[in-house]
Amino acid sequence: MKQARCPQQQRKIQAGAAVKATQGHDRGRLYLVIERDADQVQLCDGAYRPVTKPKAKNIKHLVHVSDLIEASQLIADLNALSCEREKDIYIRRLLKQVAENEK
Repeated sequence: MKQARCPQQQRKIQAGAAVKATQGHDRGRLYLVIERDADQVQLCDGAYRPVTKPKAKNIKHLVHVSDLIEASQLIADLNALSCEREKDIYIRRLLKQVAENEK
């Protein structure tokens, strides 16, 4: 199923949102938005893209899937975790919930 990418949907893409890549070699992969600039976002999935090495991607190449967590809550949760590995596990758990709900 191909989803339309409209400006309203692009506005929904904020920190804490789950998104799916529609273009590039990572097409179809779920990511968590860590940070948003004007037309780019920083993405993590906890596995291929850990918190220490987020992927920069153009918003036009993403589809909003769901709002997982508020941006302020995401930052607080990530800061509360002591090591990078725990942060990656936390992100993988969030994305796993989205993947299960999407089926």
